Amino acid sequence: MNQYLIVCRSVTQAQRAGRLLTSAGITNRVFRSPVGLTERGCSYSVKVRESSFWRALALLRQEGIHPVKAVRMEGGVYAEVPLV
Repeated sequence: MNQYLIVCRSVTQAQRAGRLLTSAGITNRVFRSPVGLTERGCSYSVKVRESSFWRALALLRQEGIHPVKAVRMEGGVYAEVPLV
């Protein structure tokens, strides 16, 4: 199963996103983003299941949390997902 990383600007934003998703019943994990996912260096991500990704993104936007980007993780390979 594919997983999605929602890349946030800071650890604070990622933790806030994680708490919001947890309160909405979406399983997630906050962790330091893998090297190379952002040009700015250090960032934090929230990992969610494929089945929850679009709902999670909608909830975050509704609460004013705007991720830097999102990537799909499949077999160790990352592919950017357009944030439409």
